[in-house]
Amino acid sequence: MTNLDWALVVVPIVIVLAVAIYTNRYVRSVADFLSGGRLAGRYLLANARGESDAGLANTMSKFEQLMVAGFVLSFWDKISTPVLLLVGISGFVIYRFRETRALTLAQFFEQRYSRRFRLFMGGLAFVSGILNYGIFPAISARFFIYFLDLPHHFAFGTFTLSTFATIMVVYLSATVFMVLVGGQVTSMVTDCIEGIFSHLIYIVIVLVVFMHIGWSDIVQTMSATPSGKSMINPFDADKVEDFNFIYVMMWLATTVYSTMALQNKQGFNSAAKSPHEARMAYVLGNWRVYARGLMLLSLGLCVATFIRHPDFRDESAAAKARIAMIDADSAVRPSDHDVGSQGWLQDAKTPQLQKQMTAPVALSYLLPSGAKGLFLAIMMMGLIAGDAGHLHSWGSIFVQDVLLPLRKRPMSSPGHILALRLSVTFVAGFALFFSLTYSQGQYIALWMALTAGVFTGGAGVAIIGGLYWRRGTTAGAWSGALTGSILALGGVAMTNKDLWTRIVTLGADKGVALPPKFWLNGQQVAFYSAIIAVTVYVVVSLITSRGRKFDLDAMLHRTPRSSDGSIRSAAAAPGFWSRFRPSSILRFDQNFTRADKLVSGGIFWWSIFLLAVNVVVTTWNLAIDPWPTAWWSAYWLVFGIVLPFVIAVGTLIWFGIGGVLDIRHFYAALRDERRDTTDDGRVPEKRPDIEPVDRPRAHEKTFGESSLTR
Repeated sequence: MTNLDWALVVVPIVIVLAVAIYTNRYVRSVADFLSGGRLAGRYLLANARGESDAGLANTMSKFEQLMVAGFVLSFWDKISTPVLLLVGISGFVIYRFRETRALTLAQFFEQRYSRRFRLFMGGLAFVSGILNYGIFPAISARFFIYFLDLPHHFAFGTFTLSTFATIMVVYLSATVFMVLVGGQVTSMVTDCIEGIFSHLIYIVIVLVVFMHIGWSDIVQTMSATPSGKSMINPFDADKVEDFNFIYVMMWLATTVYSTMALQNKQGFNSAAKSPHEARMAYVLGNWRVYARGLMLLSLGLCVATFIRHPDFRDESAAAKARIAMIDADSAVRPSDHDVGSQGWLQDAKTPQLQKQMTAPVALSYLLPSGAKGLFLAIMMMGLIAGDAGHLHSWGSIFVQDVLLPLRKRPMSSPGHILALRLSVTFVAGFALFFSLTYSQGQYIALWMALTAGVFTGGAGVAIIGGLYWRRGTTAGAWSGALTGSILALGGVAMTNKDLWTRIVTLGADKGVALPPKFWLNGQQVAFYSAIIAVTVYVVVSLITSRGRKFDLDAMLHRTPRSSDGSIRSAAAAPGFWSRFRPSSILRFDQNFTRADKLVSGGIFWWSIFLLAVNVVVTTWNLAIDPWPTAWWSAYWLVFGIVLPFVIAVGTLIWFGIGGVLDIRHFYAALRDERRDTTDDGRVPEKRPDIEPVDRPRAHEKTFGESSLTR
């Protein structure tokens, strides 16, 4: 790191800290701290949420996947993009949740089911969340140690301190300060600014790495793998473990199922100034990922090429030696493997920490001066944004959904905000302790899927059933949630390296032969837990509903009357063919302006075009003739690098201007907003009544099919 590198790191961080301190003046209520007063626009949310999702641990997880699967996951991801966009454009879950005006997900559970269920799910979300976040400080600290080549211990006076522990204490203290200053108000503004900075840096880094690593070298490295483990041909990758076609399909299913169930960024879920803005922010957020995806793909491929290609043998020798020494006792020496073999980074004998730290170490040698500082800057900004989101989410969930419902009297606004700040601090302390003591034995992505599944496995069906199914009952919600969480917790235990090793040893003593790893990985455990939870929820709800239905319209603050008090006329049911019009498929309603329709439809049909291209490619390879490497090289150059780069440049200008304007509007709205001191997450004792199935309801005749399916 040169002086230029450090300047490129320090300047954006100082700007972000200054903005955070300035924003503190706008935090005047609990709703401000929790949800930014529900005043955020779409570009503010899209930039901020995108940066919060780009946390350091998440980035390291993507590098792990790329080092194993190369281009292959990107090919199958084309299936998920239109599905997720359709979820966002249609407002699935997002729109109705915003209509409930709940500040947290568990508050909705109380509105829909019961206070006891809210307490249980709030506690479960808290446990799941802090377990999910618990390894993040360790990953972040190790990144800094290996990227900056820091010693593992250093002298401080007469004491010898651990670099690992010290980095975690310092960065967690800084992140906690960011959250305590202004809660969600601060997080959204600073994350948006960081997101605009990062977007620009993504583009610069991509240009820099391709100036050093040639495309032909990348293709040669990606194609020089054993049969069944190709990193360039998705139809010759059936033997790739963990990150393959089945992984993508399971990930897609659990992602749709757990829409808004994963509460690691729960402050964003209720922060939009309207349900429609929340929907548009989700759509735009899916478009913004092109830039980050391009940067991650480019760096991952260049790192793999730098490490494995014989032309870079001399340049990468020092990097490979450092990686091998991370765990010298069981490391596979790089000199034993050349490009034509599986590659020492994928070898089953390679310790997990070596795999995890391969990208940071290699990039510290690969990136030139200036680019190294820019890369560290985006990692630090992502670290602050991502960890702040986790601290805010899990800290606020404990107060809002465990402590608040247990109190007989409401807290004052200052006391409430103080409790939130103390809870945030506790979460940081737990994460520090967990990272110091827990031994991670699997990929980051699989750990995140597994621990999130402790909550989402049962919460997903409670959310979807609660928002869309009148027959869903409290007993069904309890049964589904308990089933999903117990199965996922069992998966957490079984996939722990140390615990499973003890079980294998115990089995051997009893004459039972067990595999060295548990049969299912984290993603598989989450997927099967969700399927079983859905089945239990539906069956129990049908048994216990006793012919009664819940009044969803009352909970969603919908009214069957027009503004003049007259009953609305029934909405005509759409004809059969009209259901297949683009506006019907995308669920465009009266909230969509012409520009909204152009943006949403354009993004969706672009993703459909990419999916169609992949369908043609799939048909060609399976039914006509497999593509040679040269054809795959051309395909990935166009659809993996060039087109995403063009989109990333245009999106930087578009989202940059939109983000700055939204920040200005956000400040103005906060300045003029009249606060409601009772808007603190409490639910009135009287919930919407459930309605007998045989009692006629006027709103069913006035709303019609369109509103009930929205």
